[in-house]
Amino acid sequence: MFATVDFVEAYMTDYWTNKLVFDLQGPHGKDQWTNHRAEVIARYPVPPKIEQALLNDDIGVLIPVINPYLMRFFLLMLGYDDAKSIEVLESFQTDEERKRVNG
Repeated sequence: MFATVDFVEAYMTDYWTNKLVFDLQGPHGKDQWTNHRAEVIARYPVPPKIEQALLNDDIGVLIPVINPYLMRFFLLMLGYDDAKSIEVLESFQTDEERKRVNG
C-alpha cells in the first residue's frame, strides 16, 4: 500500500519545517533568523502557508507542524521567556488535550 499525496506532503512539510527550526540552534541561528529570515526560509522547501507563518511568527499555524521541543526553542528564540512561552503553548491546548495530559 502506498501513502497518499496529501500524507506525503504533510509529512515533508513537517520534516522541512522542523529541520529549519532545528538548524537555527547553531551558533548563528538567532542572528540569521533576526536579520536574514527570508533567506533562511528560502533554503527549505516549505509551502507558502508555512512560509508566511514563519515570516509572521504565526504560532497557531506552526504548532501542528513543529515538534514541541523545537517549538519551545523557537519561542525562546523569538524572545519569549520561559513563562510566556509556556503560556503561549498552553493557549493552543484544547480542554480535551488538557484533561488527557493533566488528568
